[in-house]
Amino acid sequence: MKKRILGAILLIAICVPLTILGGWYYSALIGLIAVLGLWELNSLYKREKKLHIVLEILSYLCLLMIVFSFDYVLYAIALTAVIFIVASMITTKEFNYKNACQVLVSIIFLGVAFYIIKDIRLESIHNLVYIILITVLTDTFAYIGGSLFGTHKLIERVSPNKTIEGSIIGSVIGTIGPVIYYLFMIDPGCNVVVCVLVTLALSIVGQVGDLVFSSIKREFDIKDYSNIIIGHGGILDRFDSLIFVSIMYFIIKAIIL
Repeated sequence: MKKRILGAILLIAICVPLTILGGWYYSALIGLIAVLGLWELNSLYKREKKLHIVLEILSYLCLLMIVFSFDYVLYAIALTAVIFIVASMITTKEFNYKNACQVLVSIIFLGVAFYIIKDIRLESIHNLVYIILITVLTDTFAYIGGSLFGTHKLIERVSPNKTIEGSIIGSVIGTIGPVIYYLFMIDPGCNVVVCVLVTLALSIVGQVGDLVFSSIKREFDIKDYSNIIIGHGGILDRFDSLIFVSIMYFIIKAIIL
């Protein structure tokens, strides 16, 4: 518990000031987090198939190209695909198309996700706080609710400790708190019903993201993606829900908000 508290304090001490400062301070932070997240996935892939050092370095460069592409993200994704597939063909015979596509999907998925997380803050810090509140409150109260009232397993083969009761409690609190914040800090005149439904959907998506990344850990038989964050595991252990919530928020905002 002491390590977990220390890890949380260090994470807050580093991330909060840079997030408040915004601009390139925040962008650099997101770039670093994205690279560390991809490093965690690359470490898993290297268990099954050796990843050539050139391809690994190239994967980080391609990831950053997507994260920092601003309005040209689609071009960056296309260029990344071409570069990485061609490089994988000429670098090593052991690394086939399946392996290349595995890493490429990780590059594009994390690149787009952290591009969106970066873009949300650059647009408004309140929007970022809103989606962080959704993930933190949902995760925290799903754990508390499950510990106190949980009896029915959610998806036991993926995450044995998660319960249906905890999931419901997490989504309820993870909706109420962020909705209040949104109404007071972002758009007091918004349609409350739409705001509640959107926030509830994002809370559920966050839990889905948690389960998706948990299933990857199950597949590779690991407890945490790494031990970068003291007492909390790796980057992807902490940002799994936020990655999915950010992508869905971006989609919903483009269509509805």
